[in-house]
Amino acid sequence: MAVLNEQQRLSLGERRGVIEDVMLHSPALGRDMEMKVILPPGYAPDIERYPVLYFLHPWGLSPRYITDKLNIHLHLWRGVHRRILPPFVIVLPTGGKSFFVDAADPPGHDWSEMLRLDDEFFRDALVLYGRYGTYLREDVIPFVEQHYAVRSDRAGRAIGGISMGGAGAAVHAFSSPERFGAVGIHSPALFPGPPEYGGPPWIFGVDWQSFAERNPADVARRLTPDTQPRIFLDCAENDPMIDQVDALHRTLNELGLAHEYAIEPGGHNKTYWEPRIPRYLAFYARDWQE
Repeated sequence: MAVLNEQQRLSLGERRGVIEDVMLHSPALGRDMEMKVILPPGYAPDIERYPVLYFLHPWGLSPRYITDKLNIHLHLWRGVHRRILPPFVIVLPTGGKSFFVDAADPPGHDWSEMLRLDDEFFRDALVLYGRYGTYLREDVIPFVEQHYAVRSDRAGRAIGGISMGGAGAAVHAFSSPERFGAVGIHSPALFPGPPEYGGPPWIFGVDWQSFAERNPADVARRLTPDTQPRIFLDCAENDPMIDQVDALHRTLNELGLAHEYAIEPGGHNKTYWEPRIPRYLAFYARDWQE
């Protein structure tokens, strides 16, 4: 096996970029949380500040899914190396089974019967939720801006995600459009709402008001064409939530909110998402090109 000297390792790192595993203490959640930070090739914190993408993972998975299965870091590094993408930082926070929002957590309910409907899907669901919206806004973003050379202006900050993460990204971008210049809503996990099914009730609540505070189509009503971020909404043809995704598309149209919308072959899985990561990254970076 070849042994690289220090200069060779440096050159390889500049060409490939770096993934840093970070442990962040979250006052909002009262515990330490894992996070991955992907640095672009040639990252030079003393020279410039980089645009930043906060990218949120699906239900019950972790930042490792985004790197190990979807190879987002390789697509970033390859794009920068080929000058298709500008260098930017990608942050992958941990979201458990929280939808990356502050849970409604209505008191006086026993959720055990619902949990038994799918033991595997709901495993640890009542542990992996809580004040995750506050955690993202007040813990993750300030930590990243303090410890990495990233931009803190709206134009230099984007948010996106897949499935649960896509829904969470939409809620954050729509409720705080002054924070994010762009949002990618990829195969979002959306629900029709009570009484049919409003999602995990410990997160979304049991009434329309609580649900609407956490449902992208309702939160979008806070936007205007003048305040909206750039929006990219996509979904696979065989996604089980395609009807709700199309309903969100129609709501955005009704509100006059410009957005890219794509329905393409595939399902709610890695086979659909991984080949589209370069397209997603190009969307986020559109305004960051020199």
